[in-house]
Amino acid sequence: MRLDGPGRHHCRLFCESDDSAEGVAKPLLVVINGRDKPLRAELAVRGHRAVRKLGQEYLGRNPRSLA
Repeated sequence: MRLDGPGRHHCRLFCESDDSAEGVAKPLLVVINGRDKPLRAELAVRGHRAVRKLGQEYLGRNPRSLA
């Protein structure tokens, strides 16, 4: 999901669709992380790696850690 924020920043939510979580109504849309960046800038590769790692950590547990 991408939104324009104040000061010409883009705000992004990285989400995961989860239909395998045990013990909860399905499907879930889980927010994994939020990031922002200046307009027309690219999110660094390490930022994408960090988000991917968080998603893998979330999906690696079942029952899931839900807040």
